[in-house]
Amino acid sequence: MKFPQMTVSHHRASEPTAELRRLIAYFDRPAAGFPASVRCLGHDDGRAIGCYDGLRLHSVFQPLFLTATMQPLAWEALLRANDADGRVISPEQAFGIPKSAEDIVYFDRLCRTVHALNFIRLAAPDDLLFLNVGGGHLLNVGSGNHGDIFETLLRHCGLKPDQVVLEIIESRIDNLGWLVEAVAAYQKRGYRVAIDDFGCQHSNFDRLWQLSPDIVKLDRSLIVQSEINPRARIILPKLVEIIHDLGAHVVCEGIETPTQHALAVGVGVDLVQGFYYARPRPELVRRSNA
Repeated sequence: MKFPQMTVSHHRASEPTAELRRLIAYFDRPAAGFPASVRCLGHDDGRAIGCYDGLRLHSVFQPLFLTATMQPLAWEALLRANDADGRVISPEQAFGIPKSAEDIVYFDRLCRTVHALNFIRLAAPDDLLFLNVGGGHLLNVGSGNHGDIFETLLRHCGLKPDQVVLEIIESRIDNLGWLVEAVAAYQKRGYRVAIDDFGCQHSNFDRLWQLSPDIVKLDRSLIVQSEINPRARIILPKLVEIIHDLGAHVVCEGIETPTQHALAVGVGVDLVQGFYYARPRPELVRRSNA
């Protein structure tokens, strides 16, 4: 597969702006596994892409719909990666490639910057962007500095922290003290923080009380169990109520059927997300298929 010469250009300009030249400079190093002319941040057919260790990194977006109106409030950016032969590489495989602390932080920021550039090209002023932050990134950034450099990168992309929701899977991070500091630092800078996959593995309410997230995304297993298990169906609305009492909004993700949709709406979650409404796409889907 032949890789084209890649540069970055703003969606309304033929030449890179000063802000985007700063982005290119931050990520500037030859893209390993590519011709020497290819850098780590560029564009292909008008969309921002990243290059890292022989991978091409792309963005797709899945909408989150308000249950009250079924209008989209936000879009979660998801990574898509291909190797030099065009084969699909899973996000888990891609995030497993960087090994050193420096490379883990670099790769995480590169992916989020690609998503931010693709989002701003399509977004309306009030649209929100959900971005996943890897546990390795959180643990390798200095205490109290979380979100600092990325705030500058976002500004170069044309976004502000209050337009971004950072998703964290808290159950994968053993160092609770470090996690609490990271969440507080993000929120102090204006980001909203979402706890992802709550209800799976070792998730617990004690962590929610200490983290004070803005949003809690319920793991898909909870709605699936509520569909088939009467006890789970009784517990789920109480779970949503407790999260609301903590001052957080609730997202039910992984909705795939009309029954799951009805359950999620019935227990009072604020937002829903899943294949039932829209699959991840390179553009921003603004209408539910349901």
